[in-house]
Amino acid sequence: MVEISKTGITLRQLQILREVVRSGSERSAAKALGITQPAVSQQVRILEGLLGVQLFVRDKGRLVPTAHTMTLFRDTDATFLQIERVAKTVASLKGVDSDTISIAAPHIFSLRLLPEAFCKLRSRQSFAGMVLKSGTYPEVAEHVLEGRADLGIARLPLDGNVFDWCPATTATNVYVCPRGHRFTQKDIIRPEDLVGEALADVEPGMQSHLMNENAMRYMGAEPHLAIQVDVIGQEVSFVAAGLGISSSNTFAASQFASFPVEVRPFEPSALYHYVIFWQKGRKLGALLQETIKVLVECAQVDAGVPEGGNRAQGVQ
Repeated sequence: MVEISKTGITLRQLQILREVVRSGSERSAAKALGITQPAVSQQVRILEGLLGVQLFVRDKGRLVPTAHTMTLFRDTDATFLQIERVAKTVASLKGVDSDTISIAAPHIFSLRLLPEAFCKLRSRQSFAGMVLKSGTYPEVAEHVLEGRADLGIARLPLDGNVFDWCPATTATNVYVCPRGHRFTQKDIIRPEDLVGEALADVEPGMQSHLMNENAMRYMGAEPHLAIQVDVIGQEVSFVAAGLGISSSNTFAASQFASFPVEVRPFEPSALYHYVIFWQKGRKLGALLQETIKVLVECAQVDAGVPEGGNRAQGVQ
């Protein structure tokens, strides 16, 4: 047992404490750790003696951690999360697949792409489960870089010094509007059409927000911001409710298929390159390679690439 700085407290005791806090019971902690409930109870008592504080109080059959316990738990949990990431990195360097797939992606891809991809993957591969880490594109990159996720979904540019990637699909700019909106009568939306329109937008600094600002100011007008959200994909609910229109791109907007909205191209348009990426130099096992293949297939279907059409290159 590894002792913590000559305190008499071991990593195993802290691991037991962590599981009791997370599960709320000694029985559940014992099951998670593969040991007996009496062994958990004994180590909790020993830890209380070493610390000289009460760690839990009983409330309707549950163990409720005290303030002292939560202070210790926060640091302990961070430590074990880091150990788990190290173990995952070691396994990846050896080319050993975990039976759980972890993917980092903006929330918007939980609306359609990821459910479709995971259903398809289930039909091809056996695996225990999936973990999704959401965030902005920079946060997604950080999840992958720090080992919290095996794979990420993002747009280029990415740092080629720390990531490898497989092309998934490309996209161009569109506007999303509620059904029956005047834009549904147009084939193409242009900057002059936006003047006076209420916008359901994302936070400043995100690409679609900048597109709205630039398009409006090009026409000498200020954007009329009706709704601002901090997560890409949240804006579609407000658009569907008729509270505004929103800028997007063809791939992102394809995630809104279940909402009562319509999409129209916007010009002038940019070109976006979407990729599936991972830590540079990581040896991908068979499960992750198949996951990438399925994600690319589903991304291209969502983006409207015909079956057997311009498929992205395989994983190298």
